[in-house]
Amino acid sequence: MHHFRGLMRKLISSSASAEKLKKEQYLKNGSALLEEFIALCDGKCQIPLRYFSATEIDRAIKHLENTMEIFNSHIVMASLDNRRVLMRLVPPKYFENLNNICRDIAITSQMSHLKSVLKLVGCCLELPEPVLVYEYVDAISHAKKSVSWERRLRIANEISSAIVYLHSEFTTPIIHRDIQPSNVIIDQNNGVAKIMNFSYSISLPPGELEVEDVVCGTYWYADPEYMVSGIVTQKTDVYSFGVLLFQLLTGKKVNMVDGKIKEWPNNCV
Repeated sequence: MHHFRGLMRKLISSSASAEKLKKEQYLKNGSALLEEFIALCDGKCQIPLRYFSATEIDRAIKHLENTMEIFNSHIVMASLDNRRVLMRLVPPKYFENLNNICRDIAITSQMSHLKSVLKLVGCCLELPEPVLVYEYVDAISHAKKSVSWERRLRIANEISSAIVYLHSEFTTPIIHRDIQPSNVIIDQNNGVAKIMNFSYSISLPPGELEVEDVVCGTYWYADPEYMVSGIVTQKTDVYSFGVLLFQLLTGKKVNMVDGKIKEWPNNCV
């Protein structure tokens, strides 16, 4: 976060060099994002996004309400245009591939009408790492004090509906590749489970049922066959969802250290 604020100060400067840098970043990020939109739906995507300037983002993070680390991102609660929003900041140490973040923006924007997907309001492309701006969700967390059987089944249904949409409603099936608790948050106001972070997603080639790619995702949630072969299919998401479903129904989870099953505290989904 300190690096991000330092970068913001450098970019917010009114100097000619700062303005040139912001323009260069915007063109680079915008080009990468446009490529993702074209690949995603053959250039026929609707793009209901607002583009925020680096100045607007800087103004919003000056008085942060709360910060939460989710997987490889900082999710912060802030105020933008007199409305509460969530902003996702990707720390430089995790910033590996620009297209991953732009892919996340492109896919999320086309799924934001689903109640089971965290709605993307807009993004900032004037920074080296694009900033994603989401709708505000009260108490972003995948943890709850107690989870009834009915609530667990609703969570499972909401997550599965988003996966089905990915697999069936685009030009070619899209595989999320990282279905796991850190990418699911709960809206504490209505209890709806919302999936996020499509940065590892990949499309299957037209007419094909699989694609080979570099292995990525979260260990213990990733399909073992995919981890060995690097071959992505729809089953890749089905396996990960199965692990998540197991956790929801049993209250247990996989120990990330030794791989053993252990009790999951009551305050976790």
